Amino acid sequence: MSITAKATLYCLLSLGLGLTSARAQTYPDKPIHIVVPYAAGGGVDNITRVVSERLAARLGQVVVIDNRPGANGNIGANLVAKANPDGYTLLMGSSFLATNRASEINMTYDSATDLLPVALAGRSSQILLVPSTSPAKTVADLVTYLRANPATTAYGTVGTVSPTALIFIKNTATTPVQILYKGGSLAMPDLISGRLTFMIPVASEGIPHVSSGKLRALAVTGNQRMKALPEVPTMQEAGIANLDGIIWWGLFAPAKTPPAIIERVSKEMLTLLDYPEVATAFAQLGIEPAPLSAQQFATFYQTEIQTYAQVAKEFNLMAK
Repeated sequence: MSITAKATLYCLLSLGLGLTSARAQTYPDKPIHIVVPYAAGGGVDNITRVVSERLAARLGQVVVIDNRPGANGNIGANLVAKANPDGYTLLMGSSFLATNRASEINMTYDSATDLLPVALAGRSSQILLVPSTSPAKTVADLVTYLRANPATTAYGTVGTVSPTALIFIKNTATTPVQILYKGGSLAMPDLISGRLTFMIPVASEGIPHVSSGKLRALAVTGNQRMKALPEVPTMQEAGIANLDGIIWWGLFAPAKTPPAIIERVSKEMLTLLDYPEVATAFAQLGIEPAPLSAQQFATFYQTEIQTYAQVAKEFNLMAK
């Protein structure tokens, strides 16, 4: 390459870096969209609505929630992964990013490389729920009922691969029919009415119905009982092993988003997560604040990807 060509290339690179830096310095100067890859009223949507208004106030711009349900979260996640990396299209992701990568084929994006962790927001147990009219008062009762009625029992899941439900079924040697939904909130009417025998949704989707008496909680995932449901045993206490995992939520941006923008959004997210009213709103949903910076979240996220890959292999949790 000639000296002139090298000089031209250097100038173009410098100009590109300069424009990127300038955009980061003025960010944000227009509305920001947070894509929620599930239906309104579900766990991902619930936590997004708690943080979005406060994030908007801190960033000084409108934050628009864009629900894009479908394909077990992959439609919304793919949209963000392919979006312009300018910080104006973000994803409220969750554990599904790790589980889908471990258990699905023909993915249109790679959640490990096409998305950048920005800030971890919260974490929660899942709840094993049955209708209030169910004869099952304990997990043992439910297992007995499922084994006695294999042809007429069903459970709801969001997406084709739900590790918690699949591990529960494998470990209890039961064979209920799987019914798919685009969001946990869409399954609640069927569970309440008894069309579903059980479901294991995230806590925020079930607690209101447990409180109203429409659903009964039999057990929770995680290694300790939930503060919101102290009388409900853990899966381990109820005799079901390998269900200590929790669900988490966090903001992601497209790969190649400028570090300065990632840092800005991460900083504002961590600040608002310290608000007392956010902790209160989370508690009402059965969510614990779990603030992690972009760097801390990235480390956590890679560990989750590796963990779910091992779980998918061990329990053969592949999409059929």
